[in-house]
Amino acid sequence: MVPLITSGYPCFAGEAIRFADDTGDEVVLSAPARRIVSLYAGHTENLEAIGAGDFIAAVGRDSGSGLPALGARPGIERIIALSPDLVLTRPMMVRADGALYDSLKSFGIAVAAIDPPAWEEFPGYIGRLSAIVGLGDEPEAGAARAMREAARIVPDDAPGALLETNGRIMATCTPDSWAAHMLAAAGFRNAAAGALPAAPGSVIGVFGAERTIASDERIDVILLQQGTMNTVTAADFMKDGRFSRMRAVRNGMVFDVSEEDVSRPSLRRLWNGALISIRERAEAGGESRWTTAESG
Repeated sequence: MVPLITSGYPCFAGEAIRFADDTGDEVVLSAPARRIVSLYAGHTENLEAIGAGDFIAAVGRDSGSGLPALGARPGIERIIALSPDLVLTRPMMVRADGALYDSLKSFGIAVAAIDPPAWEEFPGYIGRLSAIVGLGDEPEAGAARAMREAARIVPDDAPGALLETNGRIMATCTPDSWAAHMLAAAGFRNAAAGALPAAPGSVIGVFGAERTIASDERIDVILLQQGTMNTVTAADFMKDGRFSRMRAVRNGMVFDVSEEDVSRPSLRRLWNGALISIRERAEAGGESRWTTAESG
């Protein structure tokens, strides 16, 4: 597995590791983890990116890595059979299946539930993963460098993108969400920058059909996020009579994008080829006023 951040950091194989996870539980490892069952794909991608892919014994869902895939709700017997020194998950998965994780702990298997980070928390999150596998400080520093390189100050005349995270209720992303930062990294102006969170702390932004139509002049591209949160496709949106007069619809600038590419905090996805390709396609449509920080 080729890391996105060069490996070769000092490895402190003999040192015990003690930390609190994001449920508040204490996690104690007698040594850096070497057989991890990673049940959240984001953790898997980031371990691979820092050069720790060889320490993953199995994953929850198939990631295309060739590792054993245990499924969304694996049985305890399959996990125990792998003799892991750590099961890495996220708090919402613990809340959904607490009995599994309690049983794992009763068998002496360490469990660490770590939340996917917000944009500004991402380097620190990479640092936590690095500490778990006994790497040095360079992964966290490398993540901070990567995020600085991916960051964009997007001018007002950049192509405006509306990301629909749930096309059924016409929800978008909040301006401080990972997805909003990914739009900026690809050179898009967030056409829904004024969206308010659906609830305190939520990354789901309230926008609605009427506001979408009213924002027509600011929207050059419409992106339909495809994943567990949304099943409305670009084709569905194009057929919806409410939006037929919108400029993006008339110009054919409505696209499907994967939830993983847009909303998953991952080093692998910081430079998102799919989003950049869409932005370049929009720019090639004849609107010379579209410029980005990337092109100067």
